[in-house]
Amino acid sequence: MINGYGFDKTSHDLIMKVLDFLANYYWRMDIEGIENIPENGGAMIVMNHAGTIALDVLMIKQAIYRRTINNRIAWATMADFLTWTPFVGDIYWRAGSVLATWDNAKRLLNDDQIIIVCPEGTRGVGKHFTRRYQLGSFGTGGFARLATQTNKPVIPTSVVGSEEIYPVVYKNKKLGKFLGFPFFPITFTFPLLGPLGAIPLPSKWKIKFDIPIYPEDYQKKGTLEEKALEQQTRFIETLYPCDEKKKLIDMPPREKAIANDVVKSIKRNINLLLKKRKNVFF
Repeated sequence: MINGYGFDKTSHDLIMKVLDFLANYYWRMDIEGIENIPENGGAMIVMNHAGTIALDVLMIKQAIYRRTINNRIAWATMADFLTWTPFVGDIYWRAGSVLATWDNAKRLLNDDQIIIVCPEGTRGVGKHFTRRYQLGSFGTGGFARLATQTNKPVIPTSVVGSEEIYPVVYKNKKLGKFLGFPFFPITFTFPLLGPLGAIPLPSKWKIKFDIPIYPEDYQKKGTLEEKALEQQTRFIETLYPCDEKKKLIDMPPREKAIANDVVKSIKRNINLLLKKRKNVFF
């Protein structure tokens, strides 16, 4: 039976079996920090995002479901175009996903659920291959605002491996718009190899769930003088285009401090995981 969120346990379990093959044999995922996922209560997974069709989100769901003691379900917040995409959209709905809206995210957190947030959005999944593992804009800190309003922890999560499954070399935005997508991807193998080019490459994946960041720990940081805060957040502001930087500067100090620490954690762990990985495929 499908519940109020659109979740279908039977479909979910079938999808997990497919993801188990990808995680254990195809991408051979190494997981660090699974103990940082709470056994109960709400939490927000904030992660870097790549891979053209957001398979990284499904693999995060698989890791949490299979490796936590209580087999916790992490709810993905998905872009609106996925909701009507044939086959793919239905998989996301039934595996435990909701439309990425403020109300949906807040409702799930208040219901003590885990949600997955990808602040880079479609800009992350559509990054050119030459910019792999370079973090894009994290928006205007909505995830930090959500954390402070719900008083739920944020778990910075870094993924290595997803950037290589569909190496994007060109984005055709006109064709994508015609088809109803943000862009139409051209990769090293697709559409050159036809249907075979749609098979993701067997890269080696490494994922790290970092120590949770609790909003209540930032009460004092929210009272810092603006001059000190500007110095603290200088790193994160370098990631933002000019049109978003002003909004970031106008963020409340507490939210800005949380966003800053989340981005620094994700970037630091991406670099560490890349060093641990021997090469793209091993």
